[in-house]
Amino acid sequence: GTFMGDSSRPSRTVFDLSEMDWKVNFGRTRGMDIHGHTLVWFAPSELPDWVKAAPKADIEPIMNEHIDTVVKRYAGKIKLWDVVNEAVNDGDTGTLRQDDNKWAEAMGDDYIRKAFVRANVADPKAILRYNDYGMDDNKAKFDGVKNLLIDLKKKGAPVHALGWQMHVKPGSFDPAELLARMNEIADLGFDNYITELDVELPENPGSSDYEKQKQTFKTVVETALKARRLKSIVVWGIRDGDPDWLTNNHPQLFDEKLNKKPSYFGVQEALK
Repeated sequence: GTFMGDSSRPSRTVFDLSEMDWKVNFGRTRGMDIHGHTLVWFAPSELPDWVKAAPKADIEPIMNEHIDTVVKRYAGKIKLWDVVNEAVNDGDTGTLRQDDNKWAEAMGDDYIRKAFVRANVADPKAILRYNDYGMDDNKAKFDGVKNLLIDLKKKGAPVHALGWQMHVKPGSFDPAELLARMNEIADLGFDNYITELDVELPENPGSSDYEKQKQTFKTVVETALKARRLKSIVVWGIRDGDPDWLTNNHPQLFDEKLNKKPSYFGVQEALK
């Protein structure tokens, strides 16, 4: 991962990519495809103070320096980038995020197109993806993302794929609707990726919850495999209880001790 909340850029002129180098090398020596996440993200909690304090006129150059430095460094090593993450509002408007968004404040909505163009120049061979959540259960959000992709394509932006995060709960989405939406995206000329799959449970789940979780994982994988232009499915985390994300909600395929859960076998059944 990158954007600057991870201390990879402690000041405008200093980059510290040692941790990222280690991760990229770790993956490549084990034959993995490396996905880079994410170049441009609105989230204020992930922006260092020096970016938040920067004048508007500096924001576009800061973005360009970041994309140039990071994407060029890993050209040929990182196969795919989430260029822009979560640019569409929640709720029922389907509009692009403006509030608390340094990029939009400085560049308007065109920051999205500019980021893709810049990343493409930095590594013309990299697959460039737009990544978001909630398109599975929020029609307005799906339409907002779809309209964004149509608009970017019309303007000639090098966007190759849509990343569907799929942070879901049992029963939170309709599989037929998900399939129809994934196929709509494919038919617009974009590849589909499931990028951040997990299934949230209550804090104190019973065996029936784990069974529902199993069926939900199975359903997502089965549905995605039916969709046109599906490229890969990635889960968001390895084991339950890890810090930073749904720590108490048992969302993964493995428990705290790395034992396989029913959800693991649900995925296995879907892949048969």
